[in-house]
Amino acid sequence: MKNKKPILLICSLLFSIAVFSQENQLTITDAVNSALGNNAELNQMRAQLKQKENAWRMETGINPTEFSYFKEGINSDPVSPFAEKRITVSQEFDFPLTAAYRIKAFKQEAEAQAQLIKARERVIKADVKSKYIEVLYALYLQKSRQNQLKISQDLYNAVFTKFETGMGNGIDLVNAELQLDEAKNDLDQSEWLLHQARYGLFNLMGLPVDQQKYSIQFADTLFASDIDISQIQALAVQEEQPDFKASVHRLKSTDFSLKEAKSNILPDIRLSLYKQDYGGGYNFNGFEVGLKLPLWLPFEQKGKIQIASAQRDEILWWQNEIKLNMKKQIEYAWHNYSVSRSIVQRYNSSMKEKATKLQSMSLKAYQLGEIDLLELLNAQQTYLKSEQRYLSALRDYYLQLAALEKFLDRELIY
Repeated sequence: MKNKKPILLICSLLFSIAVFSQENQLTITDAVNSALGNNAELNQMRAQLKQKENAWRMETGINPTEFSYFKEGINSDPVSPFAEKRITVSQEFDFPLTAAYRIKAFKQEAEAQAQLIKARERVIKADVKSKYIEVLYALYLQKSRQNQLKISQDLYNAVFTKFETGMGNGIDLVNAELQLDEAKNDLDQSEWLLHQARYGLFNLMGLPVDQQKYSIQFADTLFASDIDISQIQALAVQEEQPDFKASVHRLKSTDFSLKEAKSNILPDIRLSLYKQDYGGGYNFNGFEVGLKLPLWLPFEQKGKIQIASAQRDEILWWQNEIKLNMKKQIEYAWHNYSVSRSIVQRYNSSMKEKATKLQSMSLKAYQLGEIDLLELLNAQQTYLKSEQRYLSALRDYYLQLAALEKFLDRELIY
């Protein structure tokens, strides 16, 4: 399979922002590592894995060993005060085949839990990267809104100058004032979007409250791997997805549980060893073998068999759900990624230069009286709309790459 060379996108496609000191900079890798270490749900799942890994030790089917002392035929005869004394060691255990099936079921449950942890880790990584991308988008949107405010201010100055010289009218001046106020409102809104994205990221990271400081800065450069649909189809193998692997282990676990339930028709075993004293010392030995027969099989064991069969059906339906959801998510992420990439490439190849030129030429033409205010506003709106749509497309481009990472065993954004 051919790997495309990683390409630098945000650094060359977006407006540059100030460079901050490394001590306060939070990279996307730092954010992911923090989330993987501090996520409460993930740590709960890890604790559950430890429980499942050790649960089989309590289900070996070997009951506690019993030690007993027995004395029989006690009487008042000083020569032979008893008929028999006996020291006994007894052990009960399930039929070995039943215990073996039970232990195998527990171990498959542990394997399933390990795969669910991997799946959850992938989701957390994608969520953190998505939120980090939202932070960068908010930063660049804020930069764009500042540029919008500057353009609106230049527009107002041009209209006000014409109004003072008697070449403009009051309607144009009021319109320009409204445009300026709208630009200020948009800038304020972009600041709120930034704070929302920042604190959403901090929350996903599990960052302590006292460390959520305004001095934290974000790396303004992301790298991304270019990828095509054939690679996605080749890499996103259904059987390799952690969720699907978990369902496979769960299915094996229910198979073993079903075998265990059916094997309960076999008797449990009880062994006893004796040291016996008939009045001359513990000179005799004895043993006893007992079998526990499941006489109530139609009541107890039949219920266990039916429960295990129903659990198996449940896992099979879960597998089917995993297949359908994975197909839907990959298709959605791929098509959105493809559309977003086309918009980004089109903007950089032609639209950015044309829109910038149109905005600059329109302002000069208005100052010279060659066009009216409406035409100038249309030109400026075209410039701002294309820039902000580009930012939105670039955000979606990265968000869909983050979504695809959940299904591909490789880093697409770093």
